[in-house]
Amino acid sequence: MDSLAVGIDSFDKVVGGIPMHRNYLLNGSKESGKDLFAYHLTLSALANKVGVIYITSSKSASDLLSSFSLRNINISQYLGNSLKIVDNFIRNIQPDAKDNAYTRVLNGPLDLTGLAVAVSSLNSDFIKDGKTTINIFDSVSSLLLSNNSNTIFRFLQFICGKSKISGVTSLFLIDSDMHPPDINETIKSLMDGVINLKLENGVRYFTFTGTEKEVLNWTQL
Repeated sequence: MDSLAVGIDSFDKVVGGIPMHRNYLLNGSKESGKDLFAYHLTLSALANKVGVIYITSSKSASDLLSSFSLRNINISQYLGNSLKIVDNFIRNIQPDAKDNAYTRVLNGPLDLTGLAVAVSSLNSDFIKDGKTTINIFDSVSSLLLSNNSNTIFRFLQFICGKSKISGVTSLFLIDSDMHPPDINETIKSLMDGVINLKLENGVRYFTFTGTEKEVLNWTQL
């Protein structure tokens, strides 16, 4: 598979889907539609028999599934098969939380080694099954709030490199308004492409840079 439709008509019509086997930064405020973009991409991937590893450091796995449900995006049939969740949040509030059939529970955003190992292991499982794979990291901002920025740079560099070697596509969500410009620029430099989203006067817009089909001007989403 060379590219994958996101599942948002306005984006797919202009861009033609995102090229696979690359690393992308999805940048936007909470109101910009960043989560919705990631949710539609998840459903589109699953519907096209692409395996998805959804890594959440900003909410629990149950909250994530509730967010899908509230938006009438039905992914329940894929849980445990083509969709795995890495919950890197719940033990912040529930220390005894356990794994289940579709969720791997980690120790929290400080344990970057555990996170890297878990993602690598789940990617390997999908690859062994012959599945094209997408990692969705929600979010880099949450990791930056708990770790030194240089530590996060090294972590992202490792994950991006590992993804490329393995042929995995990775999407990293970030709210750049939360971080100094130098941190944002360093993270962007690690990526193959950047998708920017914004909300203006009740309308969402996007740009898409770093690939063959760039959209440099703000375009309605």
